[in-house]
Amino acid sequence: MPDSPEFLFYRWFTGAVNVLRLLPRGDGGIAAFMIALPLVERAAIGRIKLRGEECGKENVNVKAEIGAMLGLTDAHQRSVFWDMFRNGFMHLGMPLDGKTKWLFSGDYGHLPVFRDIKGTRCICLDPWKFADYILGLYHAEPKLITASARSPFGDIFFLES
Repeated sequence: MPDSPEFLFYRWFTGAVNVLRLLPRGDGGIAAFMIALPLVERAAIGRIKLRGEECGKENVNVKAEIGAMLGLTDAHQRSVFWDMFRNGFMHLGMPLDGKTKWLFSGDYGHLPVFRDIKGTRCICLDPWKFADYILGLYHAEPKLITASARSPFGDIFFLES
């Protein structure tokens, strides 16, 4: 009998983040953040689908849902965050460089906040709190795991030789 999507989610995502916590000096924080990033979009799509709505043309509803989830209701800030982090980390392993810089620290919260620091625009957040927040969305509402028909949740099975 295959494992449930909820159990696999814990094994593949939550379990991986928990192991990263064991690295010294918080070095696993960036990897934990990278694990959580694509799950933001999956959760946004899942929330929309669970409400019985469509994602909409050009994913306008998805972008708005991501903005609401991340406290980035300003479309420009949401776009800067998504391009810098999601596109940067998922395609190049680091945020894209631009006018806005980034600061990760345990002094910040779980949501990205734009701040001017010494004349430089920065996105500030704690990668661990961010990862815990995103994973927590799924633990609170497990239906998000399988709500996205565009990307069905994986399964583990054995092939007979």
